[in-house]
Amino acid sequence: MKHLNAVILAGGSGTRLWPLSTPSFPKQFLPLPSGQSMIQETLDRVAPLVTPEQSWVVTGDGMADLVQEHLPTIPASHILREPMGRNSAPAIAWAAASIARQDPDAIMAIFSADAVITQVKSLRQTLGLAYELAEQGKLVTIGIQPTSPETGYGYIRFADEMAQGAGYKAFQVERFVEKPNLETAQSYLDDGHYVWNAGIFIWSVKAILAEFEAHLPQVARQIQDIVDAAPTKHSKDTLAKVWPEIQSISIDYGILEKTQNLAVIPAQLGWNDVGNWQQYGALFPCDDQGIHAVGSHIGLGSQNVIVYNNTKRRVYTIGLEDMIVVEMDDITVICHKTHVHRVKELAEQQHKKA
Repeated sequence: MKHLNAVILAGGSGTRLWPLSTPSFPKQFLPLPSGQSMIQETLDRVAPLVTPEQSWVVTGDGMADLVQEHLPTIPASHILREPMGRNSAPAIAWAAASIARQDPDAIMAIFSADAVITQVKSLRQTLGLAYELAEQGKLVTIGIQPTSPETGYGYIRFADEMAQGAGYKAFQVERFVEKPNLETAQSYLDDGHYVWNAGIFIWSVKAILAEFEAHLPQVARQIQDIVDAAPTKHSKDTLAKVWPEIQSISIDYGILEKTQNLAVIPAQLGWNDVGNWQQYGALFPCDDQGIHAVGSHIGLGSQNVIVYNNTKRRVYTIGLEDMIVVEMDDITVICHKTHVHRVKELAEQQHKKA
């Protein structure tokens, strides 16, 4: 896979893991049980397959220095600094056009910086099959075989088989569906032809740029203006002028729901998008009472509790069940696990007051 390039999308506001995660220090920089951050593990999964010169990150300008700190092997010029968020389609187009200048025959694999994948060998195997299909001009996504009727993920329905290799099969994508209610999600699970949309994409730069020309031609022109100016003294001025005018749209809406050239490889990768405190806390070891504790904690009669203590203070719990306790120097958040989705709501309220 000598033409493979890895692209990490590292945007995000960090509200779902507030107050540990914030807009200036979002969840991709948070530590995992391994001691590495999420963005470091994201690169490590594919580092044996790509060189530093084949590694790229698209991130907000305010987070670029953090990215460089966490990923020091990546050339500074390969950290593409967005002046403001414009969703995934412009970010991917910018990376694709930048890579194409370096290698017109490149295949790009795109990953979110803030997901966990535990089955790394399986990921690399699926990338091998995806690379072969991308060389043939296909757009490929790796879909996660659902293990439960999740309502927080988008789904992809697949149809006919088109290829196989390394123990995996690729299918023609039939349609994308939005986050379902519980009953609908269960029907997807029973159907057997649906996978979770994990946002992992593999395609040639030629193929994806052609799709942008066909479906988002204005975005394609604006991105090309930015890339053409990159080697010149006008690069910053061009970016500052053009980027705010680019349409904010996801790659799903802008390209993937319109193309007829998309394949999906269903896989079990031990994938977790770490979308809330329950998912993040569950990454850390637990005791016999189901207590996941990071930092100082002593519990009496508590069970199924997540405690994240980021201070030198001691946290004690008595008789708590199904709770989340987050202790920071200046903020304490306590919520029931059934209300964990409301942390984002609380974070947004506090940011408005600040």
